[in-house]
Amino acid sequence: MFGTLFLKECKQTVKSLAYWAYIVCLILFFASQLGEESWSLVEPQPGQEGQYGYTYSTDETLIMTKTLRRLTEDYAQNSYAAYPLGFYKRVSLGEEKKEKMGDILAELTGKSREELEQLGYDYINEESAFYEEAQKAGLEMEIGAPPQIDLETDLAEGVSFERFLELMEETDDLIGGGSMYAAARVKHGVQVPQTDEGALKEYHDIVEKDRYSGAFARLFCDYMGLMAAILPVFPVVARTLKDKRSKGLPALYSKKMSSTSILLARYLALLVMTVAPLMILAVFSQIQCSMAAKSAGISADSFVFLKYVGGWIFPATAFTVAVGLFVSELTGSVTAILVQGIFWFASVFQSIDTLVGNFGFKFIPRFNALGNTELFEKELPGLIANRLFYGILSLGFVAAAVFIYDWKRKGGEIRIGRLFKNR
Repeated sequence: MFGTLFLKECKQTVKSLAYWAYIVCLILFFASQLGEESWSLVEPQPGQEGQYGYTYSTDETLIMTKTLRRLTEDYAQNSYAAYPLGFYKRVSLGEEKKEKMGDILAELTGKSREELEQLGYDYINEESAFYEEAQKAGLEMEIGAPPQIDLETDLAEGVSFERFLELMEETDDLIGGGSMYAAARVKHGVQVPQTDEGALKEYHDIVEKDRYSGAFARLFCDYMGLMAAILPVFPVVARTLKDKRSKGLPALYSKKMSSTSILLARYLALLVMTVAPLMILAVFSQIQCSMAAKSAGISADSFVFLKYVGGWIFPATAFTVAVGLFVSELTGSVTAILVQGIFWFASVFQSIDTLVGNFGFKFIPRFNALGNTELFEKELPGLIANRLFYGILSLGFVAAAVFIYDWKRKGGEIRIGRLFKNR
């Protein structure tokens, strides 16, 4: 009986215009972001240093040095970048907080606040002079690309990495949270130019540890995960509202099947039908990737795309469908699209400053890089915990949707978020 209801729900989903619009949007996004991907990998050759882009270093000394110099520059200009609730803003500290920031820098550098102030003035003057000279010479300077001025902000002796992270947390609190100085972001590493040796090691890590296609699968999930976190809500809302428009709710409520069976069949049908196109695109990408690997004489993992989609994208889709089902049952309207849209928008902005790793509890985990295998392996436990968290939340929303559906089925109604029982 449950199987019959599940298949019926699948058929109802396929008949929905919103479902086909969902598929078209997925295909268009895939074509625009990954359609021209060659899926090929070229082994780096010696003597091409500087042409390999950037990578992330987790060397503690390097992290502390680069972070400290960036903090000193921000302190000199009293201007800090922050992303509260995922939205970018510049923060200027008042006198009291600026003094506390000076105390933090004094401990980190061994310099007095007066010396730090003077360094700040020197930095600003030298930067202004640099741009002035560049303008006179007719050079076009990129905004945000200041001259390489030595701020003489070496780390003081005896500062451990643990103490450094504690001070970075204090720094983040002074700024108001969501800054680049939060301990979780600092531990993530710093961006450095890739070297010949590093590029070659990265290549061998992709070939040997990722079995070639693993690195491309991560890139696939990074892009397609963005769409899996928002688009499924549209067919969910369309399916829920179809019963209301057709006035078929009384007949549906009178069925002998339990509310749990009815709602669970609908949820699973919507989940399967929204994940299926993503799986098909993953298989298509896997074939292309495997062919590119074979032409290079490399044996690729033939199922890694499906593994990544199952572990990375599936929980996001499950959560989106669950929230859509819950809010639709709660409100009987298209409000679910607005709710999920706001959550999606905030989640995208939350990851805008760290597009490679640093997963935490972000709904949309990003790893927008081909390679960085060691970094991914290091942060994989965090990604697993993240996906399990949203998987459990999904079950909670489904259970809440079942409760609301059962309440309505027994003659109850909901007005402005409160439950009422019809008599």
